[in-house]
Amino acid sequence: MENWGYVRVSTNADKQAATWQHQADLLTQAGATNIFKEELSAGHHRPIFEDMLEQAMDRAEQTGQPVNVHITKMDRAFRDIEHAIRTVKRSHKHGVRFTLHDIAKTPLDPTDAAQSLHFHVLAAIGQFEKDRFAERRAIGIAKAKKEGKYKGRAPTARAKSAEVLALHTREFKAPEIAKQLGIGVASVYRILAAHKAKADA
Repeated sequence: MENWGYVRVSTNADKQAATWQHQADLLTQAGATNIFKEELSAGHHRPIFEDMLEQAMDRAEQTGQPVNVHITKMDRAFRDIEHAIRTVKRSHKHGVRFTLHDIAKTPLDPTDAAQSLHFHVLAAIGQFEKDRFAERRAIGIAKAKKEGKYKGRAPTARAKSAEVLALHTREFKAPEIAKQLGIGVASVYRILAAHKAKADA
């Protein structure tokens, strides 16, 4: 069985360097030899994670051996409870296993009733905490607006869409674009995908 790893931070690797390195170190110690890293992906779109899954399923099919993907915490990989359950079941059918280190140190088997129950309960708790956080944040924003203190979010990578597209036209690769503009690779992929969708419409 091959051991891969997935690391994610929600802002960027510079601001969350300690978290980024801690995840990578844990996965390396667990035996992961091929580690995928994603940043600026707190939202729904996680292109590197999805690309890793496709590669892992292809690899499992080519070798006839499962690929075990190590992740430090469930919420690093999955957007919500529905995404977690759907992804784990689909991946298992195609030879990809997940070792979620906040649950267990061994690969999760969604066909095992006890493991499946444990996984579903923890995923539900994670979703509950996420929803509560969003609720508290909304209350805080409403209060700040009422007091005239809310300035909104700082400009995001989308503000650099024109620069991303210009560099892409000059055949720069996504990692190179991200480095030049000081944004995450995931943001570059999102901008390019949105541009393509608009062009195809």
